[in-house]
Amino acid sequence: MLFSGKLNKLRTLALGMVFIGVIIMYIGYAAFVGFLGPWFADNTIIMAFFLVLGFLSIIGSTVMYIWLGLVSTKATRVYCPKCGKVTKIVGMRDECMFCKQMLSLDPADAPGNRQTT
Repeated sequence: MLFSGKLNKLRTLALGMVFIGVIIMYIGYAAFVGFLGPWFADNTIIMAFFLVLGFLSIIGSTVMYIWLGLVSTKATRVYCPKCGKVTKIVGMRDECMFCKQMLSLDPADAPGNRQTT
């Protein structure tokens, strides 16, 4: 379920951006303290650069989560013919969030889908 459907893939990417941002910030702090060698120790410019870069990654992730929330409210809900659960489709074709069945809003492409409100 982690990588099924466009919404879940983008949410996983946003979560990864949070972790990458924290790791980048930790590298900046480790360089300042001297864990990465004496060349970077007590260098506030390098620490500030990494802290700002990590902060921007976390802010980018937050913006992505907000955008995905807006997209999720506008997504079309359909019944999956394979598992029988209601799932959301972004665009014309998407996977079921539960069973990874390819679903489509085009009747010629997938004739078994019923659209709900």
